Amino acid sequence: MTWAVRDGDEDEFAYVFTGELAQRVVDEVSPRLDYNINLMDRNGRIIGSVDGTRIGTVHAGALQAIRDGRRVLVDADEESPDVRAGINIPLTLDGRIVGAVGVTGDPDEVESVCNVLALTVELLLRNERHRDSSRWREAAVRELLLGLVNGTVTENGLLEALRHIGSPMAPPWNIAAVVPAAGGGSWSLPSSTSVALLRRVQGISGVVAAELRGAVWVLSGSVTDRTLATTRQRLRTGDVRLVTGRHAASSRELSVDAARLGLLLARAHLLPAGEVTELSALVPETAVAQQSREISHDTVERVLTPLSATLRETARAFLDHDLSIAATATALEVHRNTLVQRLDRIQHVTGLNLRTFDHAVAMRLALLAAAALEDPYNGA
Repeated sequence: MTWAVRDGDEDEFAYVFTGELAQRVVDEVSPRLDYNINLMDRNGRIIGSVDGTRIGTVHAGALQAIRDGRRVLVDADEESPDVRAGINIPLTLDGRIVGAVGVTGDPDEVESVCNVLALTVELLLRNERHRDSSRWREAAVRELLLGLVNGTVTENGLLEALRHIGSPMAPPWNIAAVVPAAGGGSWSLPSSTSVALLRRVQGISGVVAAELRGAVWVLSGSVTDRTLATTRQRLRTGDVRLVTGRHAASSRELSVDAARLGLLLARAHLLPAGEVTELSALVPETAVAQQSREISHDTVERVLTPLSATLRETARAFLDHDLSIAATATALEVHRNTLVQRLDRIQHVTGLNLRTFDHAVAMRLALLAAAALEDPYNGA
């Protein structure tokens, strides 16, 4: 049953019918009509009108329509200096009267116009409310994700926040971020890509997502292999790559994964080029992301500065190909003996024999430190 909102009554929807929206509707519609149009808020005050001098005044006919919950007609013989012939129709949103629309003229002539105008405004109000609700929800998810990254959200706080935004979840968890593909020329996702990704995961049960720090972050609850596969399939679109935490994390593990993900996204240049990368495989990258620039500078000075560009590229290729002489020689398009000579030269200059695990790790950390220092997306 439709009911009117009177002064002092709480109306959670009235805020969507702003003067800005009302005047925008009037400005769009009035050139196509030969009638004067007024839009009123729930108190009968004119907030949109062809006649700008009437903005802010109370429309008696509209106020009566709002209070009685019915259309009010004013005939020509009922006109006065403050009341003109026409029709006023209440505007309803989910059964609540949130304002009124009025059209000046012979009631018999303008009734159909007013009916269509009222329907149009009600559709706009629903759309505005939906957009505002979506913005609020995304902001709430973003705040929750930031809390996880910063370590300020407890398990109870996480569960309560998810219930508050209408997405109750439970462990096990998974957190992931979608970032641009390597070599894309930019760290931040284009806004069109972010919007498309958010739409793709919208409606998946047990999933919330938001744009944060140039990436789309996705938090999944009650994770199973099937639900995780569905979510990842939705996220694989365009030139993007996925960095993901544990598949079935406890609340404590989720906090750790979120913090690690935040660290790595702050050093985007450290991320590998793979389509899907597990956080568990990024231990060296995480270590370098946490160290100071002074330590990174010192490491680069000691290990990489003595090397030529060719020897640096040789070291990088050798590590990328799992210390395989044959695979690295093929990738670099050099003879096997040439590669061996370069590795020997690296050992002579740096003291690191890359054929051994510990020395290979040291070189890997040095190359990552150089990447962190040169990261164009980190203000270096």
